[in-house]
Amino acid sequence: MKTKKDGTISRQGEGGGKPSKYPTEELAYDKLSGYLKKCEDEKSMPNKAGACVFLSVDKSTYNDYKKKYPHTFKGFENIVESAWVQRLGGNSPTGAIFYLKNAFREDWKDKHETELNGTIKIEGNKIAFAEYGS
Repeated sequence: MKTKKDGTISRQGEGGGKPSKYPTEELAYDKLSGYLKKCEDEKSMPNKAGACVFLSVDKSTYNDYKKKYPHTFKGFENIVESAWVQRLGGNSPTGAIFYLKNAFREDWKDKHETELNGTIKIEGNKIAFAEYGS
């Protein structure tokens, strides 16, 4: 700790720089609730990018808050996902499909990727895996 010229104590260098905009989960919850209320009033679709704008944070800070307050942010994302899923039943679900596949890519994807490790053994015109890795 350093004492500044004005007599106040500076904690700069003690674990970070700028203080958190949302130091408690309750503040983050209230702000996200305000964003959802705004979306409802304006009849607009809630989304992660809009939440970042409303919270005045960038995506990496949003993700940091999501780690810090998982209950609040996962709950918010469940509401957002549910709203977009409701759009799948409409006349033009293409935008909803695009958003779900990109915003919630762990759960909404068309293909599954499998990685194989090992050595390939070639004997004549036959190819076989000689050993498997982990």
